[in-house]
Amino acid sequence: MTKRERVMASLAGREVDRIPLAFWMHNFATENSAGGLTGETLRLARTFDWDYLKPQSRAQCFAEMWGLTYRPSTERAAPFTVTRQPAQTAADLARLKPADPRTGALGEQLESLRAIRAAVGTDTPIVWTVFSPMMVVPFLLEGGRDKALEIVRSEPKALEAALDAITETLTAYVRACVDAGADGVFYATTLATRDLLRPEECRRFQRPYDRRVLDAAASAPFNIMHVCGAGARFAEFVDYPVAVFSWALAPGNPSLAEGHRRTGRAVMGGIPAKPEIASMTPVEIGGRVSAAIADTAGRWLLLAPDCSITPDTPEVLLHAARQARDASVSAA
Repeated sequence: MTKRERVMASLAGREVDRIPLAFWMHNFATENSAGGLTGETLRLARTFDWDYLKPQSRAQCFAEMWGLTYRPSTERAAPFTVTRQPAQTAADLARLKPADPRTGALGEQLESLRAIRAAVGTDTPIVWTVFSPMMVVPFLLEGGRDKALEIVRSEPKALEAALDAITETLTAYVRACVDAGADGVFYATTLATRDLLRPEECRRFQRPYDRRVLDAAASAPFNIMHVCGAGARFAEFVDYPVAVFSWALAPGNPSLAEGHRRTGRAVMGGIPAKPEIASMTPVEIGGRVSAAIADTAGRWLLLAPDCSITPDTPEVLLHAARQARDASVSAA
């Protein structure tokens, strides 16, 4: 099978020659320009020959559209330093206006996407990271997540005004990503857990905005819903219009097989993410790969980390995952 055939067959639950596999990680020293992100993505693609690519855009790029500034890192595994967050209060959020995603930091991401697509050709599926509007809000606020949750409960109308502006921007961005060659979006949220958002808050501050953004990607075949963290409110997302669900195999979260049963869609994961993966052995990684394949009987599965992995994860571990995947084919 070609990479595209393999991935699309897995999305449909059909038999594949081997389970699609990919990893993703930040390189904090190279992700600060279109050229840097492109070069690092292509280096990883050449090194590991993954079945699909999820280029790791810098996390702050969305909030940069409304004035976040940062000091870049010069080290692969050392994160950036925020120098300015543009909002201090709910009133500041309420004043946000839609931004043009063809410009600024998002325009830079689109430039990289076009370059990566041109370099890898049409056979390698590419999914492009897009944050939920609710996930963007803490990046904008002094006080981060705690301040965002305070505003959820104290000034929801101001929050909704901000979410609307962010959603309009991301909707246009998603359309541009698909036009630039993305096969879908890796749509992520980090706040939809039992210790952060209540179910009714997910339905008010996540769902209507998420659906608008995802609807903009409806023509793409490889859209992914990623619900980050332990105790994920998985039930709030099971009917989202995506081809794949991604989440951590963490306490309070479903198994891969259960996730497929509850959604009827393909599942992505099975391999620990940061920080756990960096201290594992190749044998342990291989065991996780084998367990994921056994849990799903090798159908409706794309092997991947639960979330991004540590930038300095030993490469031998990533090769071990591929070797375990290939061994499962031989055993079958």
